Parts: sequence; C-alpha cells; structure tokens
Amino acid sequence: MQPPSPPLVQVRQLSYTYADGTLALDNINFDMSAGETVVLLGANGSGKTTFVLHLNGLLLGQGHVTVGGVVVRKETLTEVRRRVGVVFQNSDEQLFMSSVLEDVAFGPQNLGIPPSQAYAVAQQMLERVGLPDAGHKVPYHLSSGEKKRVAIAGVLAMQPDVLILDEPTVYLDPPGQRTLIGLLRELPQPKIIVTHDMVLARAVGTRAVFFSKGRIAGEGKVASVIEEFQWDASDDQPIGPSACAPPV
Repeated sequence: MQPPSPPLVQVRQLSYTYADGTLALDNINFDMSAGETVVLLGANGSGKTTFVLHLNGLLLGQGHVTVGGVVVRKETLTEVRRRVGVVFQNSDEQLFMSSVLEDVAFGPQNLGIPPSQAYAVAQQMLERVGLPDAGHKVPYHLSSGEKKRVAIAGVLAMQPDVLILDEPTVYLDPPGQRTLIGLLRELPQPKIIVTHDMVLARAVGTRAVFFSKGRIAGEGKVASVIEEFQWDASDDQPIGPSACAPPV
C-alpha cells in the first residue's frame, strides 16, 4: 500500500500581526491536496486575504508555509511565485503593458523564456480563457470581465501549481460572473478562492474554510459550512448561535 501523498499546500502555526498591532492571523493550520478547489469564507477583516498572501510570500509571518514541497521564505520566493499564481481582486493591478498580449507574455519572459515562445504561450492562454482575438487590444479598453480573464491568462502563462483568486467576481456583471464561473470550473489547477459570492462558492468549491477573527472557525463541504455558520454575505457577518461557537 502506497503512503498518502503529502499535501500540495501545508500551513502550520501561521500567525501574522500588522504594524499597527492588529493580529490578523492567529495560529492557522491548513492542508490542501491536489485537485481541490477550496473557498475561503468569512467577514471582511477575518484574515482570508492576509492568509493567501502568505502562500506566495507577499507576506511572511511566524510559522511554516510549504507549497509543493518548497518552504516559503525569502530565499525561495522566485520558485514559490512560479508555483503559486495570484489573481488580485482589482485586475487593473495586474495589467500594465500597452497590449493584452504583452501583458500575458510578461510573466513567462520574466522567467527567462525567449520572447517568441512567451508570446506563443500568451496566445494559447488567451484562447484558454476565451479571448483569442484580444491580444492587440489595450487592456484599459476591456470590460471588467475581460480584464479578469486576461489577468487569469497572465497567471496561467506562468504554469503555476496552484491558483489563488481574491474575490474574482467583484466588479463583474451577472453575465461576466457566469462566464468566469464556467472558466474556473474548467481549469484543472487546484484553486484557493477568497469570496463572499455564495453562487461562486457552491459552483466551484470542493471544500470551504470559514475564517473568523484571524482563526479557522470551521471547514468542510461548502453547503455544510454555509449552513453551519448561517453565512449571510450580504450582511458580511455570520448570524445565529452556531456562528458564535469558539474557533477550533
């Protein structure tokens, strides 16, 4: 009998305090296996985004973070950021070149891939996200949904082991949200998604983790976690007595 595969992402006793003294993460333990799509739920300020920024070294707190067997620390950031692709909430933060194709090719070229090959990969990724004819366009002329898909294409061009998406459906109209959900369901990469969008969470998540006051208060199947914490994202807070249980 073969031993179980090690977790793709492993976090042990992770804590982080901001400069103003705010304890954002308090002794977080987390495992993620290949093939999972984990949705992170919880109120604003509960620690979700702070947590995912530790997975590619944008923040470095106390504790241990390992991705694909690589320990996240200053000396390994280049390798870690190749393995972990982050799509930020505001796509404009990731689009800064004069054309869409240049934007998507930027990451591969930064890894040392020759320009001709990088542009070929970029075109493939634009086709993958349903924008085969967008390469010549200026990024700021795109719709919010198109910008989000271009940002995803740019991350995919780096061939990451894990995709992290922070509030991917924010700023999108309903058709854009539906298109993005369809794309995320098709992408084979393991994903960690920070979201308040319960439609997205239910459509793509294989597991949910609920954050509260910098700790993981519960996890399990998406529907079960939403029900347990009576999560009402429109109010941005858990409601009901079950949500007041002590974190574990």
